[in-house]
Amino acid sequence: MVMAYYSLILAVIIGIIYFFSNRYSIKHKEWNKKIVSFSAGVAITYVLLELFPTFTEGALIIDKLIFLALPIGFITHHIIEKEIYKHNHRHELIRMLSLEEQIFSFVYHLIIGIVLVTFTKFGLIEGLLFFIPMATYTFLSTLPTEAHPSKLKAIFLSGATLFGAIIGLLLTNVMPRWLDYSLIGLALGVLLFTVIRHHVPFGRKGKIGYFTTGFLIYSIIIIASWYI
Repeated sequence: MVMAYYSLILAVIIGIIYFFSNRYSIKHKEWNKKIVSFSAGVAITYVLLELFPTFTEGALIIDKLIFLALPIGFITHHIIEKEIYKHNHRHELIRMLSLEEQIFSFVYHLIIGIVLVTFTKFGLIEGLLFFIPMATYTFLSTLPTEAHPSKLKAIFLSGATLFGAIIGLLLTNVMPRWLDYSLIGLALGVLLFTVIRHHVPFGRKGKIGYFTTGFLIYSIIIIASWYI
């Protein structure tokens, strides 16, 4: 249980990343492709070697209906992003669609905070393995929204992961296992969509060497964690 409190520190770090990634875009930086490719290797390795197997084991033991959480997370992210891209050329809708994305992001980071508590309860290593892909997800968000004009609003939205971690800690003894794993499934679905849609380089995009390096490094780390 003591380990779970480390989730607060990790949640604060994700909040800081969210705050600065919202204010400073890296899309046009020279090193953008290298970071995206490396993080793609890390994220896809974590999804396939650690997160999906963990979710599957829990869902099979508790109830197969929990598997529905995975496509719900995937489809929800897809629909919201599709609507944003579809209507982004209409200036009167940009503000509304940006608000929609902010609400989705806030709710998702609440879920990340709660799941972060769950994984740190398993152990600090499990918490860190989950934290790194979630941090890169936050840093490399590519939805076409503008930086928040209000610093107070930006700080509030940045605190979503911390709010989620606090909720997770408060409910740690009463939250049913099926809900724990359903939230993991939702987080997995959204992360899987993001990795496939944005992180994995297609065609001539990206740097295959950085992608491979991310894959190799995180594979070694995850495999090592199995024997610690």
